[in-house]
Amino acid sequence: MSVIFIIFQISVVSLSCSFGEEINLYGDAGEAYAIEVNIGHPHQKFKLLVDTGSTTLALAAYAREDSSVYFHADNSSSLYNSGTTIEAAYTQGTWTGLLASDFIQFPSLSIPEVRSDFALITKSHEFFTKASVWQGLLGLAYNPVGAWGKSGAVESWLDALDRNLNKPMSFQLKLCGPISTSNTTHYGYFKVIDNQTPQSNYNKTFRTPVLRKRWYEVGVIGVRVLSSLTSEAKNKTADEIREPDKDMCTQLNTVKSIVDSGTTQIKLPDKLFREVVDELKNEFRKSQVLILDEFWNRREAACWLEPQVWTLPWLAIDLLSADADNQYFTLEIPPQNYMLVVGVHNSSDTSGTVSTYCYKLGLETGYTETVLGYTAMEGLQVTFNRSAGWIGFQTSDCGANARITGPYNTSTSLKTTCELIKPVAEVATSIQAAQWALCAISIIAASVLLYLLAPCIKNLFLKKMPRSQQISLSQAALVEEDSP
Repeated sequence: MSVIFIIFQISVVSLSCSFGEEINLYGDAGEAYAIEVNIGHPHQKFKLLVDTGSTTLALAAYAREDSSVYFHADNSSSLYNSGTTIEAAYTQGTWTGLLASDFIQFPSLSIPEVRSDFALITKSHEFFTKASVWQGLLGLAYNPVGAWGKSGAVESWLDALDRNLNKPMSFQLKLCGPISTSNTTHYGYFKVIDNQTPQSNYNKTFRTPVLRKRWYEVGVIGVRVLSSLTSEAKNKTADEIREPDKDMCTQLNTVKSIVDSGTTQIKLPDKLFREVVDELKNEFRKSQVLILDEFWNRREAACWLEPQVWTLPWLAIDLLSADADNQYFTLEIPPQNYMLVVGVHNSSDTSGTVSTYCYKLGLETGYTETVLGYTAMEGLQVTFNRSAGWIGFQTSDCGANARITGPYNTSTSLKTTCELIKPVAEVATSIQAAQWALCAISIIAASVLLYLLAPCIKNLFLKKMPRSQQISLSQAALVEEDSP
């Protein structure tokens, strides 16, 4: 194990030197990418999943059955614990905790330490994965989907950073995937930038708008299996008119389509998921390599005695362009991304050591939702401009050879055709509407109450009352006034 670890460290150092950047994201098989953080004074060191699908920085504050690493509140002299209970629910798992604030520092980022709200998780259910090496989440989405308590939404770390620096900050994710076909550890780079930061990646940027600033909701126009291994761009020009499949794009965006680094798989609405998987299954059968249906339909692993070099088709994900609402561009995802290495197992027998390489499908049903997990981002550099409301995609110098093509034109507005403009109220608008509704209900209830109590009120005014006595409409006071 020590030899393997040393080889891994040497590989990481050489990669860091090659890219001119410090690799600061790591992930185990089937888990998202984590970053190292220091919290409190003196510093306590933890690993947080980098999650664009949530908002609140949340950290374990109790020992779990499979982990003794957690935040010791009594050991931080700078901690403020409000005692307010907050909670959050995710696609998988829930937690309950206490709202606190303390100093947050990321050693690998060139930004100052800031005091920020965060959640001390005191109880959870199916939130932490078994034997996970991370202790919490770094939520990077917008405040409307943050954890809530009696005093409202919990301020995110990014908003605290914006406030401290007095300017809006964006961030970049460069997710590279595993180092080799025989290793399940994946790595990447997380960077916080402002709008004036010089561009270090000179590849063309393709931008898609954030349709609603809650999660990073985007317009997914289509998800397709490419018919050949060559790029779609070779058979299509930017001036060519290609109409979207209206049924497909409305299905993809019926509930929401989000970019979520905290999710592994690409999740598709159930009907589309089955269509894509059936097409991939049929292509795989041509290779004369046996994979049972359980791999495709039940998320079970398939294992071989040696690492696989996949010749399956690429996936195409069409995204609405931020430059014009009758344009889209295409992320072309290689099979190395969606055939996920989930384990390299060694077992000894009489002939020595035998290795088995196990894979799982990086696609699953989202039932009614679309989620572009990190499987759709590996091999790309993705910029999240929170204030301007767009996500930029560029080809990357690490990871799988993912491609981006386009932009391509359509004859009509994609926002209209795909029904991307929905009457979905922002959370703040919903709160305002709820306040008005509550006010209306209160007025109606008060009117009914006054109507029912009118005879009693009339009697009160008819009686001569001492000046010092206060009129009360409580039931006890009315009974007392009506008593002989």
